[in-house]
Parts: sequence; C-alpha cells; structure tokens
Amino acid sequence: MTRTGPRNAGAHLPTEILKRAGVHMDKLSSLLSHWKASVGEPLVSHSFPVSYASGRLSLRADTSAWASRLRHSQADIMDELRHDPYFHDLRELYVRVLPERARTQGEKKRQSITLPSRIPDSAAHLIKSVADDILDPALRQSLIRLAGARDKSAPAKR
Repeated sequence: MTRTGPRNAGAHLPTEILKRAGVHMDKLSSLLSHWKASVGEPLVSHSFPVSYASGRLSLRADTSAWASRLRHSQADIMDELRHDPYFHDLRELYVRVLPERARTQGEKKRQSITLPSRIPDSAAHLIKSVADDILDPALRQSLIRLAGARDKSAPAKR
C-alpha cells in the first residue's frame, strides 16, 4: 500500500509477463466460449476446457461420473466440436477429474443423507437372534445395529 492507496499487483510485474498472461487469458477465454457454444448443457455445467494445443483438448470434469460420461461420449463430442472451425484439427480429448482441493465450498461433494431403515419388527427380531450366536464381535455389533435401525415411526407389527 502506498500513500495514494493500494496498488495493483500488475504494477510490480514486468510488461513482458503481463503481455504473456494477457495472451494466455485471451486464449482460455476463446476456448471456453467455443466449448460452450459447441457442446451445450449439461456438459458445460460439469466440465470445462483447460487447454487446446496440437489437436489435443484437455478437459476437467466436476466428478468421476461426469469424466466417465465425457469419455464415453468422446466420439460424439469430437464430431460436434469439429463443426466449429476453431476445433478443425481436433484429434484427442483428454479428460481428468477436478482435484478435490481445487473445488470451491459450494462444489464440495454432497453428504449423503442416511434415511431410517424400514426393517419390520419380525426381521429385526430374527437379525438380533442371529447376532446373539455370532462369535465375531464386529459382525455381532453390526447386526445388532442393523436390527435396532428399524423405522421408529412405523407402528409395530405383531
């Protein structure tokens, strides 16, 4: 910070570096706009291009499921992209999953919600009786937990 106020970080960098960074950002911006125009939803929302050089388009996907979908649809996606002159020499799609640490807070994997089991009382009683005869303590505890996890809101069947 100076007496006149905060200074832009770019003011401390050589002009050659700023020029190269600007060219790189222009290339990425162009690549992203061509990607969005050619592919469309829902792929655009779950993947993004990282680089395009020598006929190789590198993509990042939100999750392994979306990466798998991109790989599975690779031929169709490449055909669609080649309609755009920007991708005229496209020969390969390289797909990776976005690393967990690179995701923002809103993009973290959703926690699964555990719903109560709907084990009838008769099944819970049977599981409990089988658990009583099990020698392995870990298995016995698991079966007891399973037997006790029946839906408490459901009326008991007798």
